[in-house]
Amino acid sequence: MADFVHVEWGRNASSDGYAATVIVDCLSFSTATGVACGRGALVVPVADREEGQKLAVEIGGVCALKRREGGLSLSPPTLMGLSADEVLVLPSPNGATLSTLPREGRVFAGALRNASAIAAYLAETPGKVLLLAAGEEWPDSSLRPAFEDQIACGAIAHFLGCSLSSEASLAHAGYLSCADVLHSALEGCVSGQELTHRGYAADVEWAVQLNAERCVPELRQVQRGGQFVNAFEDVS
Repeated sequence: MADFVHVEWGRNASSDGYAATVIVDCLSFSTATGVACGRGALVVPVADREEGQKLAVEIGGVCALKRREGGLSLSPPTLMGLSADEVLVLPSPNGATLSTLPREGRVFAGALRNASAIAAYLAETPGKVLLLAAGEEWPDSSLRPAFEDQIACGAIAHFLGCSLSSEASLAHAGYLSCADVLHSALEGCVSGQELTHRGYAADVEWAVQLNAERCVPELRQVQRGGQFVNAFEDVS
């Protein structure tokens, strides 16, 4: 049984001593990953889009485009047409980048949409759980803590129901403070406003749907196109 939950931020966080790390990038990598894996697809996280495009060709997958380019992207609604065994290479500067870094223990992707599913799965995993909030970036590429990631971490901590660090307790309290108004809370946060102003209000709508997915994306090594890659797949 999971016995302790801690929350950290960004790529410099250590996962040493943790049985499981959950990458939390609510707007939108983790939400998109949950939607894609929930349809049976594999999601290969990459930090760089050009490298992702090359990798997609090599392994017989498709690389997600930028939202404005149309087609498959980080926008969750665009991923509904994916089917079992399709391979989506998904670039992102935050959640995907964190997913490519070496971690101790097992690695999962979590968000509000699959908070209770992730928690139920990890409840059976002995040891400590790290909820790793991705955050956003300031113009100088430094970490900008993100409201939506802290709230999603708090939701997962809430459903896990085990001992919490001070940081996890703060995230938990934040989630409880807006659990009844998640839509307006995420719509009003900086990241939500940015997406809405760019014409992607639907992404926020999808991200706030608490426990809409039963998917548990775990990062595993799979073989595609004659090579091994790390991909998220549903293990629920």
